[in-house]
Amino acid sequence: MNFYMAFGTIDFLIKLQEKHRRENMTAFYNNETAILLHETTKKSVFAAPRKYEVLTAIGEIESATFSAFTYVPVTEEGKPLFEYNITQMGSVFQNSPGFIAFRSLRPLKSDTYIVVSFWEKESFYLDWTRSESFKQLEQFIQKTKAGLNQTIFSGPVYTKTFHSISDD
Repeated sequence: MNFYMAFGTIDFLIKLQEKHRRENMTAFYNNETAILLHETTKKSVFAAPRKYEVLTAIGEIESATFSAFTYVPVTEEGKPLFEYNITQMGSVFQNSPGFIAFRSLRPLKSDTYIVVSFWEKESFYLDWTRSESFKQLEQFIQKTKAGLNQTIFSGPVYTKTFHSISDD
């Protein structure tokens, strides 16, 4: 499965989404930008998308009103270990109230993987960040950092959150 992202203004992305109604697309925004996600087995309809391959997919994202994108830059040597470990981590979300979907994404043209969780609303995500499951994910990251006696990360790990455009 392919996962594409287009960034732009809300108006532009809504028009693009409407133009391609038959495609599996979902739009989100935050105070910096808007993003249109396109999941397909084919090529994207976007002119210049960011391209990813889906490593792990749990649930359907269409009904989500909130999402958290965790960006993880990984060294070339660390990619096999990271991919193995992250594909095992989808279960840390599954029994969480308000959880809708999870994607782990392999970049096709960069070193930054994305781990995305989709939620019914922001409060469910915030509750999850205070849970044992979230601590498991943090421990996974720490274990991965220490696993090779050197970090497999080529830069800082960070998270950006988005609200659904259709929710407004």
